[in-house]
Amino acid sequence: MVDGHNDLFIHYFDCKSCPRGLTDYRIDTLNSGHTDIPRMRKGGVGGVLLNIFGRERTEQSYMGAWTLLRQIEKDYGSDLKIVKSSSEMKSAFKEGKIALLPSLEGAVRLGENLELINKYYNLGLRSVTFAYSTNLLADGSDDTTKYNGISTFGKEMVAEMNKLGVLIDMSHISAKAMDDILATSKAPVIFSHSNARTLCDVNRNVPDSILKKLKENRGMIMLTFVPYFVKKEHMQWLDEGDALYYKTLNDYPDDSLKMESIMTRWENSEPMVTVADMADHFDYVKKLIGVDHIGMAGDYDGIQFTIKGLEDVSCYPNLLEELAKRGWKEDELRKITSENFLRVFKEVEKQAFAIQKTKP
Repeated sequence: MVDGHNDLFIHYFDCKSCPRGLTDYRIDTLNSGHTDIPRMRKGGVGGVLLNIFGRERTEQSYMGAWTLLRQIEKDYGSDLKIVKSSSEMKSAFKEGKIALLPSLEGAVRLGENLELINKYYNLGLRSVTFAYSTNLLADGSDDTTKYNGISTFGKEMVAEMNKLGVLIDMSHISAKAMDDILATSKAPVIFSHSNARTLCDVNRNVPDSILKKLKENRGMIMLTFVPYFVKKEHMQWLDEGDALYYKTLNDYPDDSLKMESIMTRWENSEPMVTVADMADHFDYVKKLIGVDHIGMAGDYDGIQFTIKGLEDVSCYPNLLEELAKRGWKEDELRKITSENFLRVFKEVEKQAFAIQKTKP
């Protein structure tokens, strides 16, 4: 299967002891996070869109992240392979290796011109989340509205990504920005890790109107195993936790033990989100726009809370089993695990080739 989003690099660039290297946090043995090679093998992982980022929002820091990526491939070359195209991903499958497709969640690193997207494309970048929070390109889903969609520069970036063959990822952007991109892009687009807003009404999820346009675009949504994007009770619990934290901080500003006690009690009341709840999103989107536009995304190592039965990268078969029990056929399961993504990626590459022929 191909996973739409993974935040393994958090353990090298965004932790208390970070930055650190592969000797400090190994992935060839079971580790303390959600992702390592033994569990990827157990979960049937064939490819992953790996979020490449450094500790700071600087080009030097970002280049350091690419150095680490190349070191990962060198140290774990018998298991992992960096890929830059749909054909290279298929080849990695045949070689029995796990394909690492470089992606970028923080598009703010693309700066104010189109030079950096070209530079990073030449490094191997093949997927970009258009905005994590409101940036120069678009409005974020949970941030200030600046453009009421995407900016003029955002439209230029869509065209440039279409020309290069970079996947445009619409997770984290506002619904109006989603609509603008769908009206602008000449190639299929993806949601690398989002769910259906009708089932869980959070801004990060996708409205039905956008899902229907996504079908027309021939793109796909990679449904994500994030409990607060799956079930409204979990989302409400998180909101209550935020309010409780700030109230406790105000009531007991100098009492860390009281804060810990209250927040521990809150955390122990977490609503359970199950594989069945996750499968409901797959059923819903399949009924709305068809199985050809669905994929899977764990968002592993980027989330604090997990779904029961989908705790790490070894657990994808649990979801497939649940879907099979609901009547999903083998060819449908093959589509959502890898075939849909490979089809979209290939169409993006094909469109780029067509654009380059007319606009070298």
